[in-house]
Amino acid sequence: MAWSWKKLNAAKKALIRRGAVVLVAYEAVWSGAFYWVYKAKPDGRMLLLIAILPTLTVLAFIGVIARYLVEEVDEYHRQLVVRCMLWGAAAVMTSVCFHGFLQLFGWKGNWPSAVELVMFFVAAGVAKVTYYRANRVPVDA
Repeated sequence: MAWSWKKLNAAKKALIRRGAVVLVAYEAVWSGAFYWVYKAKPDGRMLLLIAILPTLTVLAFIGVIARYLVEEVDEYHRQLVVRCMLWGAAAVMTSVCFHGFLQLFGWKGNWPSAVELVMFFVAAGVAKVTYYRANRVPVDA
């Protein structure tokens, strides 16, 4: 199923544009914060401030999704996005819970920071494909 930029409605185009800007900002802020912590070795309140910066870009992305839900006029697509976000959030919550239990039970390791992000996108993508397949319109309809 190929998609065309011309076939997208205004809400989806705005979502892609805003989402791309926020994701680039996230990468820049996260990389800068990581480099700052690596070089300066801050602690205490400064470390909290540095941790807040990339978190704000995550909140901005959530705001982009929320704005899309307000602007989207197609109820099916709005519901699809909400369901996919719910499955993605559930995957992240499950992975964080599992990781917490591993550490609680004595595991001294730590997994890469991108695990939760990958879990979110995989779960949301699987949910989207599943919902599309479940709601296919037959060829003869």
